[in-house]
Amino acid sequence: SGAIVERRLLDIEYYKENEDAFADRRIEPYLLLNGQEGWYVHSYDTAREAPRSFRLDRIRSATVSEQGFEPRPGVEPDLEGWPRTGEVAASRVARVWISPERARWAREDRRVVEELADGAVVVELSYAGEHWLAREILKEAGDAVALAPEEARRAVLEAAEELLPAGRSGAVA
Repeated sequence: SGAIVERRLLDIEYYKENEDAFADRRIEPYLLLNGQEGWYVHSYDTAREAPRSFRLDRIRSATVSEQGFEPRPGVEPDLEGWPRTGEVAASRVARVWISPERARWAREDRRVVEELADGAVVVELSYAGEHWLAREILKEAGDAVALAPEEARRAVLEAAEELLPAGRSGAVA
C-alpha cells in the first residue's frame, strides 16, 4: 500500500495459476480491492501497456522501486464487473464431472452446465496449463473426473500415474 500512496513502481513476481508458472511484472499500483476470490492490487502493467488486477495471494515477492509514476487516466477498475470470475480469456475449457458429494460446492464455485439425476454435476473449468488442471482434478480424490477434451483426460491420467509407487505404472485405467 505504500507504493500506492507514494506512486512508486512495484516489481512483482506473480504466480499465473492457469499456466503453473511465475512471471516478473513491473506495475503502477493504484488501488487495493477485495473481491470474491481474495484481495487484488489494481494496477497498470507497464509491459502489457494495459490495466490489470493481480491477486495478492499469488504475489511471491514485491519490491518497491525508487522510480515514481504519474497516474494515468482510464486505469480505474471495472467495479461493475466485480467480483471477478477467475476465468482467463485465452484459456481452454474442460468439462468435468463432480460427484454428488461435492456438487454443492461446485455449484457455488464453478459454471454448472449439466445437472445429473444422481445429484452429480458437470461443470466447465477454464484452464491454460494442463498441469494445473490435473492438480485441480486429482486433489478432489475421486470426486472429479475430466470428461473432455481428450488432452485434459490424458493429462490427468499421466499425473495420476506419476503418483503410483514404482513398478505400478499403467495400473490406472
